[in-house]
Amino acid sequence: MEIKNEEHPLKIRSVRACVSAGSRLYLGNFRRIFRTTWFPALLCALVGAFYTQTMISTLTRLLATPTQMVQGAAGTELMQYLVLSGVSLLYAVVLLVFFSYGFSMLSYHRTEGAIPYPVRWLSRPDGRMLLRTIAVAMVWFVVEIVVYLIGGTIITFGAVRQSLTTIAVGLLVLLVMAALLLPLVYPSMHYLSTRDTRLFDLLGKGYCLGLKRWGFIFAVLFVVLIILSLILCITMLPAIILSSAGIKAEAGVLIGDPLGMPSYMGWMSFLVYALSGFIQCYVILSMLFPAYYMAGAIEQQEIQRNEKTKNTLY
Repeated sequence: MEIKNEEHPLKIRSVRACVSAGSRLYLGNFRRIFRTTWFPALLCALVGAFYTQTMISTLTRLLATPTQMVQGAAGTELMQYLVLSGVSLLYAVVLLVFFSYGFSMLSYHRTEGAIPYPVRWLSRPDGRMLLRTIAVAMVWFVVEIVVYLIGGTIITFGAVRQSLTTIAVGLLVLLVMAALLLPLVYPSMHYLSTRDTRLFDLLGKGYCLGLKRWGFIFAVLFVVLIILSLILCITMLPAIILSSAGIKAEAGVLIGDPLGMPSYMGWMSFLVYALSGFIQCYVILSMLFPAYYMAGAIEQQEIQRNEKTKNTLY
């Protein structure tokens, strides 16, 4: 199947064209996308809701005074932190599974020219794409850990020495290294949407090409993040209000005040968090589609540059 010219990823586009093409592809095929991803999105929403409630409970206990913490059961506190860590890990795994569906659809679109139509309402994840998604996530995780360790060490050293200059240098180092992470977006997107690529290209030729197009990558992601931030602020508003009320209520209980919340508030909060998280999954998933066309535009620019170089030489 041929891809329509306006939908073909290998086409030089402006920032606006990348965002527009990605939005059209996402919204025009939303029924297929929803039918394919509703189950992992539901899992993300449920696990995310449980994680939010656990985190709120942990944060309110941190608001207690040291005396109250000593008087509390140490085993209970430790168990709560272990549960929060376990839920965080589970949430990360479920998110990776969810996004692997999106990358799988984009990879299919690149080769076949269309978003696949699922034959069943419960679609299984693409194992190969899931492994690729996990591999890219691990690369990002390791690189970010290195960045924060370097910047955090400098900032900590400055705080110990009470040197504002050292702290400022640490913050500047973090900012510069974070900017140098941005070119990784291109090889990551290219690797996840193209089946004949290698993981080592992330830190090699792909990164160098992304570094050349740093401004273009930044502009596309900046526009997309502004749009998504506005949408997420609206969808997250009920959850934010309930979270604030829950933290204040539980903090009041810790200092001896009566619980000023109805007994069904826990279940109501969980449902609101789950519903909000389900919607947010699809808002965040839409970010992949402009990035898909952004990677295609960069790849096409490089193809044309190489062809031009060959024609000049021969």
